[in-house]
Amino acid sequence: MSVAQRFRRVVFWALLGGALARLYVLGEAKSWRVVAPIAVSITALTLAAWFLHLVWHELGHLLMARWARFEVDRITLGPLEWSADTRRWRWSRLSLRGAIAMLPIGASDLRRRLRLVALGGPAASVFATAALGLAFVVSGHPVTHPVGVGFVTGLLVLASAATPGRFREATAIAGNDVDQILGSRAVVAHWTSLAVVQGVRSGQRATAVLVGVDLSSLLPTVGLPPEPVTLLAAIGRLERGDVAGAKALLEPASLRAHDAPLAWVATDVFHQLGALKALHEGDADGAAECLVQVRRFQTLPWYADLLEACVATASGDGEMATRRLERWLDEARRATRGRLAFGGNEWILDRLRPGWARQVATDSAA
Repeated sequence: MSVAQRFRRVVFWALLGGALARLYVLGEAKSWRVVAPIAVSITALTLAAWFLHLVWHELGHLLMARWARFEVDRITLGPLEWSADTRRWRWSRLSLRGAIAMLPIGASDLRRRLRLVALGGPAASVFATAALGLAFVVSGHPVTHPVGVGFVTGLLVLASAATPGRFREATAIAGNDVDQILGSRAVVAHWTSLAVVQGVRSGQRATAVLVGVDLSSLLPTVGLPPEPVTLLAAIGRLERGDVAGAKALLEPASLRAHDAPLAWVATDVFHQLGALKALHEGDADGAAECLVQVRRFQTLPWYADLLEACVATASGDGEMATRRLERWLDEARRATRGRLAFGGNEWILDRLRPGWARQVATDSAA
């Protein structure tokens, strides 16, 4: 947990403690028979208003996502969750947050499209809060009236949306509304990798999704750990035949990979570097060193089989290479959203088995 996230937690508990202390003072001074029903009523009104604002806010994001070509994967509204896989709502867990998990369709013009989607929620909330504020002023109702509660809750929703994502562990990488509107390098890089995920799920090659996209401006600066976009840039160079350029990206990234926030990024960096050494340079020993690192990080028991097939190929052990490749292909086909297992490995597979794409397509159709 970052310092910013700890600060946010301290502020939350301080405000909650102050509110409870104030409620206790009022209860002792004016009788709990009077204060308790009012407190319960206002709390219920606030929760209801928060949920309605949440639905309205996420609806703004959803409408803009459809218009800006984003594929909606999951919607969370408090304790309720909708999944694109099941097409059903289900009870998830007690929560006051709302979110729409989505994937960009294509990576072109992504910063502008992401900004539009991020603006959709706050714009809807501003409209609703302004309308409630006007009604509150004109009616003259006290702040405890439903209109007043709705107005104040709307302000809180806007304040929450404007809190930078680094204050929230769940949105630190993807960024929240304000981060996506500002469009920092790290946020756009993350969403570019999600566009590749969407493309691979749809049956495209990773490089086809990135045609016309300048990845060099999205790479992390020197001294920072590698990100998925680092791997994407290296894969793009390998697909174009620029082996030296890919190696220049992968080798420094592999040295920093131990500090990567996501272990699979490190795994993939070593995976690609090892395959390059084995298949292009014939360096079986260098590839085997990468294989050791991949086995340290791997989260799936069959993940390293593809790299082991590369090492066996470089060592001249064709029988072992075939066995490892067959196992990897079989496991990858069975994996959840199996196309993701092939995404980014096209360069390796093209050299191990030139007809792999036709074989996988035939088997999938069968």
